[in-house]
Amino acid sequence: MAKIIEARDPRVTWVTMNWRAIISIGLIGLLVGVVTYALNLVLLNYVFEPIMCRESVMDARCGNKEGFASAVAIILGSMVGLVFLVRERVYRPLLVILAVGLSMWGVFSVVTAMPWLMATATIAIAFALSYMLFAWVVQPISLAVALALATVAVVAIRLVLTA
Repeated sequence: MAKIIEARDPRVTWVTMNWRAIISIGLIGLLVGVVTYALNLVLLNYVFEPIMCRESVMDARCGNKEGFASAVAIILGSMVGLVFLVRERVYRPLLVILAVGLSMWGVFSVVTAMPWLMATATIAIAFALSYMLFAWVVQPISLAVALALATVAVVAIRLVLTA
């Protein structure tokens, strides 16, 4: 019996994502953004603040508590996002998570002056847009092209966040 193999057009690299997939990835990013911001607040106030700021001698250590809390929150939130992206069958989910984590690394310092509800909404929307962007950017068949596009997008987002 003959086996039928369907040929794919190599020029059409981004057609594999439909609108339903993009919207569900955005909802995953929204959820991960809320979870990550909540983890950041919990870790900052109940873990790193009591541990790092209990003695007045360690003022330099106490100043780093925000950085530690945000790093741990982003790593834990990325694990949650990875589970959902794998469940959604997103192409190259580890690359998506890595790119989102690198691009959103300093986002909590941007929203520190905002009220908590506005900060949560801002973080959630930023994570949702990042998840959708990077899930779409890593779609090309060539891994080198996907890495190059993801690197350019990460650098652009980092420049916007640090400006």
